[in-house]
Amino acid sequence: MSNGYDSDEAVAPLELEPWVRIQSHTFANWVNDKLRVLDLEVEDPAQDFRNGILLCRLMEVLQGGRIGRVINKKNVNHYEASGNLALAMEAMKKDGVRLVNIGAEDIAGGNTKLILGMIWTLIRRYQIGSQSRLPPKKLMLSWANAVLYPHRHLTNFGSDWTDGVALHGIVEYCHPGFCPSWHSLSSSDSLNNCRNAMQGAEELLGVPPVVSPENFSSPDLDELSGMTYLSYFTAEGAPGYNTTLQWVNSHVQVSNFDKDWNNGYILSELVCSLGGNVPGWPDPDSSDWPSTIQAGES
Repeated sequence: MSNGYDSDEAVAPLELEPWVRIQSHTFANWVNDKLRVLDLEVEDPAQDFRNGILLCRLMEVLQGGRIGRVINKKNVNHYEASGNLALAMEAMKKDGVRLVNIGAEDIAGGNTKLILGMIWTLIRRYQIGSQSRLPPKKLMLSWANAVLYPHRHLTNFGSDWTDGVALHGIVEYCHPGFCPSWHSLSSSDSLNNCRNAMQGAEELLGVPPVVSPENFSSPDLDELSGMTYLSYFTAEGAPGYNTTLQWVNSHVQVSNFDKDWNNGYILSELVCSLGGNVPGWPDPDSSDWPSTIQAGES
């Protein structure tokens, strides 16, 4: 796709590291998943965001409304592109998106790694989300390990997933009967495992393959790509989220995994309903919620 940007400074193609190529492919697919409602797409965000048009459209989709006057024409000059980029970045700022070490000039210049960093910030804000006090990686790993226990213990979103076995376990959890003996799969058949699990996730759960099976099974799979794909299971309203919420509601009544849990009371109630012990229950010290949360976690 042409970037539609009138500039005398052509951006020379660079030989990217394998992990950067995988991440660029993943993030482009994520962007396209969002832009699909407008019948728009990118091929390479580092090039296709340079004139600001598609970045503005992406922000409008993510925020659910117009962000201002976007200069949208076939060839955009430097000043018009700068205006579009400023508009997109202002929309991010107003919505609490904090960008680090990237400015409009970096996007206009097609700086691949900085643009990937920006997209990751958008994925964290609008795809992964969470008002939990835990970092997203720790929260997602904790969920995955609980789902896969006792067959697998994961420590990352890269090499621990490339054989496709854990991914089968996640799909099985969300759709029982998909592969009940997933933990017996051969780790050496990584590509076929990833291909089969992703096909099942797409057909049974509606999870888009934003990472290709070839990339997911690659030793160069980066953790941000892995987290992006798996966030389609854990995001609010996603298959894994709904399955876990249903299980929790069989013990205690909650409507979400964010603010309902912030004071530790629901966590403590759940622990006690499963036979655990929380000091002070059922009347924990309401003036010391951090201690209540710690007691529930322990």
